[in-house]
Order: sequence, then structure tokens, then C-alpha cells
Amino acid sequence: MTNSRPRHYFGFHYRILRFLGLGWWHHPEEGKTTNFPGWYLYYSIVTQVVWVAGFVGLETIDPFVGEKEMDRFMFSLSFVITHNLTLIKLYIFFFKNVDIQEIVRTLEIELYDYYQNIEKNRKTVKISKIITGSFIFFGWLTIGNGNVYGTIQDLHWKSLVATLNDTSQIPVRTLPQPIYIPWNYQKDKSYIPTFVLETVGLLWTGHIVMTIDTFIASVILHMGAQFEILNEAITTAYDRTMTSLREGIRPEDSGHQGQQSSILSVEDSNERIVHAFIPKEEIDAALQKTFRNCFRQHQVLINCVEKFSRTYSYGFMTQLLSSMAAICVVMVQVSQDASSFKSVRLITSVAFFFAMITQLGMQCFTGNELTLQAERISDAVMQCKWERIPTRQRRLLLMMMMRAQRPLRLTAAGFTNMDNACFLAIMKAAYSYYAVLSQRQE
Repeated sequence: MTNSRPRHYFGFHYRILRFLGLGWWHHPEEGKTTNFPGWYLYYSIVTQVVWVAGFVGLETIDPFVGEKEMDRFMFSLSFVITHNLTLIKLYIFFFKNVDIQEIVRTLEIELYDYYQNIEKNRKTVKISKIITGSFIFFGWLTIGNGNVYGTIQDLHWKSLVATLNDTSQIPVRTLPQPIYIPWNYQKDKSYIPTFVLETVGLLWTGHIVMTIDTFIASVILHMGAQFEILNEAITTAYDRTMTSLREGIRPEDSGHQGQQSSILSVEDSNERIVHAFIPKEEIDAALQKTFRNCFRQHQVLINCVEKFSRTYSYGFMTQLLSSMAAICVVMVQVSQDASSFKSVRLITSVAFFFAMITQLGMQCFTGNELTLQAERISDAVMQCKWERIPTRQRRLLLMMMMRAQRPLRLTAAGFTNMDNACFLAIMKAAYSYYAVLSQRQE
């Protein structure tokens, strides 16, 4: 079981994407790319019209209709920014899904034609699940606490209304989350269905955001892990070839050489035995095959990363814009809730703040790790015992080293790179805007 290769790297994401109406994503081994078969097309149209076009549209209207308290306005605006800019990501998932599926197929299927570390792949799948779980946790915490806060506020409203007489003016009954509702929902008969509608809408749109972002971060994480595996493949290429050739030599033939090599390491011992019993031409051919596979694996990975960068370039740009604006707005909200000691609302704001940071950080950090692992290919070449292989075979190693010295980066529409420096720049910019907004409110 431990040696079996992991399958369905993104099975959890695929199931949620299907349920949300974002396409019937197929696993790579199925050999299918049709994402809207038969009845599912109509299901997808209905869900996107109701929950994306309809619900997000009502969210967008809310901040700009009627008089709003500053804390309600800022909290509403943070959701509007996040959900509206996600529409660009939806466009990519709807119309670039074939390209994304080909990238996933490369990671899950095609790279197993070359050297792989099963245990490393298994750990990467586990880490991607942890990232997904942490982001969903903060998302649920945000929506759940928002509903708790709204329920408490509604109970206060009911208790206040119970003390009023018939001539008193009844205060407006509010929903847990700020959203524009075009019908009257002040009475229980309409308020409860509206409450449920809002909760389902927030969960639906929230899961769209969380699923897309964690899926993209997981893809980047797997690409970075594949470069790490390639580093291992190149570093061990010479020794793996010697070990493979050594296995073809009968023990009785190598007995005398094995006794003489007892003081040597296993790798050096294998090399001595192989050179003693196998013709040089056969050794050279085996080394050439091993290093050529490493070269091809490097090319497959480079093409995969470059295709992914082109496909999701505007998605990264959307992420940066939405994160910078949303983090700034939520920081203002958190400072206001902390100053007024609104405990339940403060938990909601803090949870949303951490969700926004996680949303941005997991793509920047995985993108930075991908770039670092790609650059380390040149170090792996220097450590692969290149001096022991024939001179004419070193050309492939030189080409890999030269390509590795040109950074392989994910970019946000060419404006900036998705890395740790980008994350820090966004956080600094968000804090600067927060400082300006705070001063204006004072």
C-alpha cells in the first residue's frame, strides 16, 4: 500500500466544483474533458444565474443603497470586492478548463513516465488537503459567526419591539450579513426564508472562492514538489544507473570484486563492479538514457508551469487586487469592532481577515517555493557526479543548468511575480491604505 502511487490529487476539489455547478471535472485517467454533459449544463446555468449573478448582484447593490453605518458599509464592501473579482476566475474555469485539465493530467499521469518519489507525492497531497481545510475553516468561521451575530441582533430587536407600544416607531430589522433585499422581510413569515436564502448564498459563493483558490494553490504546490523530485532524480542519476546495472550481474561473478570493495561505500562499490563486468559502451548507453530522461522530465515540467502561468495569469492579477482591497477594508472593520468591544462581530472580522491573508499567502508562498525549486536544478546538476560521465553526454546537463538559471516564475498578468516579496508588498500597501482610511474617519 505504501508503494502504490496516489491518485486523484484534486478529488476533493473536483467533487465541490461539480456540486457548485462549475463543471463536471474529470479525473485524468478518465480521458474526458467535457465538463457540461447533458443535464448538468442546465444545472450549472441555474446555479450560476441564481447564486452568482443573482446573489452577488444583490451583494453589490447593498453598499450603495440607502444610508449605511460605517462598519456595515466596510464589511459589506469587503464581501463585494472578494465576490465580484472572483467572476474573472469563474471565466477562466469555464472557458479554460481544458487547459487546466491538461496541466493536472501532466502532474498526475505523464510525469509518472519518469522518476518519481511516491512518498513525496503522498505528502504533497496531504499538505494540499491541510491548506484547503484551513482556508475552509476560516471561511466557515466567518459565515458562522456572522450568522450568530445576526441571530443575537435579531433577538435584541425582538426584545426591543416587545417593549414598544403601538404608536412607537419600530426599528428596522436587519439580516446577519449586509445584502440588498428587494422585498419586505420585517415579519417572521418572510424573514426566516430570507435568512436561509442569505446563508445558503453566502455558503455557495464562499465555497466557490475557497475551492478555486485552494485548487490553484494545490496545483502550484504539486508543480513545486515535482521540481524537488526532479532535483532528486538528477542528483541520484549516476548512482541509480550503476545500481541498475549492478543488479544484472550475478552474485558469484562479482564475489571477488565485492570482497575487494568492502571498505568502499555502496555506490562506489557498485560502480567498481559494474566497470569490471559490463562493457563501457553499455554503461555509456545506460547513463545516456538516464540523463536524457531527466532532461525530458525538466522540459515537461517547464512547459507545464509556463502553460499554467499563461492560463491563470489574469486569475493571479484578480487575486492581488481583491486581496489588497479586502484586507485593507477588513483591517478597518477589525479596528472598529475591537474599539467598540463587539465580541461576536470581532470574531467574524478577525476570521475574515485571516481568511483573506490565507487566500493570498497560499498562492504567493507556493509560487515562491516553485521558483526556488526550479532554480535548484543547477545545484543538482553540479552534484550528479557529472565528471564521471562521458564528455559528449554533458551537453544535456549544461542545457539544464543554463535553463535553470533563468527564473521560472508565475506572474500576475506580467505586472508582478507571485512570491513572498509580492505578499509583503500587498500587505504593506493594504496597511498604507488602512492608515489613510483610519485618519479620514477620525
